[in-house]
Amino acid sequence: MFSPQRRRALFAIALLPTLLPAIGSGAQHWPSRPIRIVVPYPAGGGPDISARKLAESLGRGLGVPVIVDNKPGASTLLGAQVVAGAAPDGYTVAYITSGLVTVAAMSKKIDLPKSLQPITKLNASAFVAVVPASSPYRSLPALMAAARQSPGKLSYGSAGIGSPAHMAVEHLRLSSPGLVFLHVPYKGAVESVNALRGGQIDFSVLVLSTALPLIKVGTLRALAVTTPARVPQIADVPTFSEAGVQQYGFASWGGFAAPAGTPGPIVQQLFAAIHKAARDPGFVSLQASLGSTTEFSTSPEAFGKELQATLAEEEALVKRIGQGGDPDGH
Repeated sequence: MFSPQRRRALFAIALLPTLLPAIGSGAQHWPSRPIRIVVPYPAGGGPDISARKLAESLGRGLGVPVIVDNKPGASTLLGAQVVAGAAPDGYTVAYITSGLVTVAAMSKKIDLPKSLQPITKLNASAFVAVVPASSPYRSLPALMAAARQSPGKLSYGSAGIGSPAHMAVEHLRLSSPGLVFLHVPYKGAVESVNALRGGQIDFSVLVLSTALPLIKVGTLRALAVTTPARVPQIADVPTFSEAGVQQYGFASWGGFAAPAGTPGPIVQQLFAAIHKAARDPGFVSLQASLGSTTEFSTSPEAFGKELQATLAEEEALVKRIGQGGDPDGH
């Protein structure tokens, strides 16, 4: 006769084949409820518009609602922290951009490799150097020459320290020794653009989706785009390289990440589903209208390695700004 303890042990062993599938059922049965995409920008902007269009296609492909939840604040850090603190079950994902990497490098308020699980890069966005239509500068070389002649006189606006516009101009400054600009940080992108339109600052470097409508109506004049090739929407505008700025390293992209610890099978399913959704003709058309191009990662692991490399580059740039006398004093 077996003792009661031995009978219980044998019974547990007999149940193992039925228990093991249940242990992994979270990944096997995913998704079974709505998925939330946290967008760290206000509603109505380019990232929000892209995320909402993708959410429609993603929801159709996965068979569950995909909801966009705007969590702006702290230069995209707030949204990233919301996702980092969420359950790692595949039902909360973050729309992240290159701006988050800059914030992480500058503030050290989030450890990206430990807080988020990269899924995939989605797109790359063109930025364009612009001046008010009334500006005397009709080319990027002319603007740069004026900056060298009168160090610190020419001003540019941004949405704040570490924002894309700020870092884009820092890349320009470090790519072309001798440039000294006056940085005017505003509370947000809207305030910065309004100041540019009103001639209160001399220039800025804006994402194309923001600048394009103002360029078309003649409010702003485009000087050069940051992409390696010209942008079809403003094909007559040269690239930074064509304008004489070599080895210009600034780029802007968007992608997705999940909370750290999200199971690998779910990450792979999200990776495949996002890629499929991004090939939807409606999304592709929207991207083109916003001046963005599709730029997929080959795998979540590849995106993770790219994030780490970019973070190291941004940390080096922040260190150079600190050591090299950022003319703005930041």
